Amino acid sequence: MKNNIEIHSLRPYLEPDGAKFYLKFSWCYENATAQGKSRFPFLVINESDPLARLIEAQFVSDAGSEIRRVFILLQNDEYLLPRDELWPVNNKDIDQWWQRAFSSYSRKNQNSSVVVLADQISKDGGLSPLQPLFFCKPKQIFFHPPCPKCGFSLQQCYDDDILISLGFQPYSTSLKRYLFCPSCFGSAGKSDFYVFALESSDPPILKDRWDLIRECGLLAEGKNHLGQFPCPECANRHECYGSDGLAVTTIAPFSFYPFFMLIFEAMSVNAVDFLSLVSGASLEDLESHLGEKQQLGRISCLKALRRNGLVKAPFLFDSDERCFLEVLYLKLSFLGELMRTILHRLDVHKYPDMGLSIDRVWVKLPDQGGLLPLFWNFKVDLIDIGGNAVKTPFFPKLPPSHSLHFLGLVWFYTLLVNKKQGVSEVYVALGEAIEEVASNNDSTFENLINNGFNRAFFPENIFWNPEGQKEKSVGKNWGHLWEESMGLGWSLLRGSLSQDFQWSKDEFWQKLESLREEIKDNLFQQSPTVGQAEPAPENKAIHEVLVRIMNKWRTDFEAEKDELEKTVVLSKEAAEELDKTVVLSPQEAEEQEIQETVILSPEDFRKDASHLARVEEDDIPETVVIAPSDKTRAFSRSSEELPPRDVAFEKEEGPLRQKLQKPEDDKKRIDGPASDDFLAETVILSPDKTKDKG
Repeated sequence: MKNNIEIHSLRPYLEPDGAKFYLKFSWCYENATAQGKSRFPFLVINESDPLARLIEAQFVSDAGSEIRRVFILLQNDEYLLPRDELWPVNNKDIDQWWQRAFSSYSRKNQNSSVVVLADQISKDGGLSPLQPLFFCKPKQIFFHPPCPKCGFSLQQCYDDDILISLGFQPYSTSLKRYLFCPSCFGSAGKSDFYVFALESSDPPILKDRWDLIRECGLLAEGKNHLGQFPCPECANRHECYGSDGLAVTTIAPFSFYPFFMLIFEAMSVNAVDFLSLVSGASLEDLESHLGEKQQLGRISCLKALRRNGLVKAPFLFDSDERCFLEVLYLKLSFLGELMRTILHRLDVHKYPDMGLSIDRVWVKLPDQGGLLPLFWNFKVDLIDIGGNAVKTPFFPKLPPSHSLHFLGLVWFYTLLVNKKQGVSEVYVALGEAIEEVASNNDSTFENLINNGFNRAFFPENIFWNPEGQKEKSVGKNWGHLWEESMGLGWSLLRGSLSQDFQWSKDEFWQKLESLREEIKDNLFQQSPTVGQAEPAPENKAIHEVLVRIMNKWRTDFEAEKDELEKTVVLSKEAAEELDKTVVLSPQEAEEQEIQETVILSPEDFRKDASHLARVEEDDIPETVVIAPSDKTRAFSRSSEELPPRDVAFEKEEGPLRQKLQKPEDDKKRIDGPASDDFLAETVILSPDKTKDKG
């Protein structure tokens, strides 16, 4: 018999007794009753791959503490592949794809996410299959399915001659797999054969998993179990194998056949859910949406985010109109990372039913909070087996346009799908756009977007709730950024549908990176005015004058701040002495080097008010002192002491002064006497200014 396949057991990694750490699978339900009723009690994260399902597990210590949360890509007992003579697939092909996947992930993730167990490695360094594994739900015990007659473990038959002689399909040219007992077949020339599920074309002598579980009752009452079958030692065995026949509900195949598996460090969230969160969806929104679809694994990922407190501050500009730019930048970054992951697969052989799927794309977020918001630090990865379905490069092979088409659809899904608009509406709008461009030689997709061809393409659709984003509106000057983003997605679809259009990967990358850079420049510019409503001419003039004044003050401040060396608080007597020398000759100023901050009392100001110069109407105050009340006093040097002023600056200042001041208020403010309520002020004198006073 050709059954010399090297095979190991996963059980040593699943038994906590005496182990320093072990592998623990997550439950799909926390409630024990619900677990008992479930056909497969373990938490499935995703099962969109036709060859494998993704389940959640943890490596835990002997004290039960979680060491690492992991995803396990587990080979399916039933392949979700239709029979297609144009694209024949067999067990040998799938075995090779698992080996390629192991080699690819191990090579790509040498220092990161793949976890390899010693018993998974074959003698030649390849991936070794593991023995079939059943699970007793009440006792939570794993065991290998035994032969009901002799008690030895069942194995998979790889010998095509034996299978054909019995009327079964050969292993190497079909997708059928069979369990049998090599011991019984070798000694008596006869063994029962079992499959996971019977088909209408199967011979009547073939049995399925339920038959195998029920027949295990023969071992439950005997002693032919060789210590590996737990049922004979169980007090409830009569309930399972008696008239009630509960064994078919209490025993669940973890994997009916020998299986391959790959262990990955757990990702944070599925790509579809990540895009919803980036669009502004709340965890509650997503959990409710996924609950309707019974996506328990993805709900578990969202709950893990909440437990770790990772979604408290995911954005930089959450309450700012720049949120549109931030969301656009993050989504384009996601698309860029996805394309880096799969672009190298554009020209490989791929079976149609094992093509790319956004459901198998995952996003890893940082486990601990850093200086950047949560969504500004992520990586994208594709976890599947179908992507490794590669053969030698000869016909038939799918053209690169197949992957371009997928990328184009993902592009528009990323930018347009939200709470109010599903992917079906987006597809309808794309179909109408394709027809319009094809039927009208003067029409382009960019023109359609610019002219509001269909509301499905409006930029507000980038948000989860496009109708409730008033404070995050799209600025007028940002429209071209949206048009360019949509145009890149259109180039992908056009490249997949039109033979006349030559799509260039290098050109596409250059455009994408330039667009991301421009969005980033708009997002982080120092004074973001892009996208704001155009101000009225009157307000615009005031704004320009204020900007000039601020720039002048900033320049003066930068020039003068180095001159301030210390702060001196003087007594009243010292202040009086200082008051006598406020006006100094150049020689006196040079000798005394006054560089102080003087705090004077109201009485001091009254005594020397005669020394203060009046503020002329056209003068710009050098020092403005504002009291707590409306009794404001302003002091400045006389116009003779001010340096020459810029004519253009003075010309623009006049209208501003007229708008901001009333003449009568000016007179009161300048001529009014000093009050007792006028608090002590701060006067800053520098050496240069004291010299000017000379």
